[in-house]
Amino acid sequence: MISEKSIASEFKGFWNESLPLLTPSFVRVFNEANLNDLTEYPLRDIKRVPIGTLVQKHDLVAEFAFQLARLAHEKSLWIEELKLDKNNIKTAYSSTISFLKKYATEDGTIVLNKKEIEESLVLAEQYDYFIDVQNSNNVEFSPQVAGAGFLGLCKADLSIDETLYEVKTVSRNIAGKDIKQLLIYLALQHSTGNRRWKYAGFYNPRKAQFYKFSIDHLIYRTSGGKSTSELFNDIIDFLSSRGVELDTAF
Repeated sequence: MISEKSIASEFKGFWNESLPLLTPSFVRVFNEANLNDLTEYPLRDIKRVPIGTLVQKHDLVAEFAFQLARLAHEKSLWIEELKLDKNNIKTAYSSTISFLKKYATEDGTIVLNKKEIEESLVLAEQYDYFIDVQNSNNVEFSPQVAGAGFLGLCKADLSIDETLYEVKTVSRNIAGKDIKQLLIYLALQHSTGNRRWKYAGFYNPRKAQFYKFSIDHLIYRTSGGKSTSELFNDIIDFLSSRGVELDTAF
């Protein structure tokens, strides 16, 4: 089994054939056309969170922030309330290192320094503000999507109403591989016979930005006129190809 991120980054022949118009030029226009700056919303608490000078474990900070936000949502708590109980911090960190196993220690010690923990909590707060902007009660962190072929069961990031958001806590713009990763999740969900999401997007808690777009429109524009069902079927057929699994070395 390989990850959805690897599939989105590799197999250029398949992607070029399926999405011939998902070019660097299109992605640049996509970033400009679909960007929403949360600092322009009438909520004073939303802010950008630049990487601190003492923050080195960027991936761990980002995942810890996500798990803190997920736990806060499940417990119906604000981050300020959540952090008052150290057991909540331990629970969120345990979920974090189960995903980023390279940071696991035998005694379960938190390997983040004080500044990294503080930054994780600030990033986690931004999820509260972002969700509040959406004005929705139908929010789910880590929605599961069924696997297919050589790709096992996946967990996406954040579902809000009819929109699936992929979280990217990065300083760069959205890339073509990010769009492909989202399309994989959407295709897997579509294959169950239940089209759960009509829209998709990205959320960046560090840059206080989000993107939202029509799935049908994006696919039509990047595939050269294919329907959503047609592209999703192509993706599922590709994932189910035994030849790809056997002939590709990872």
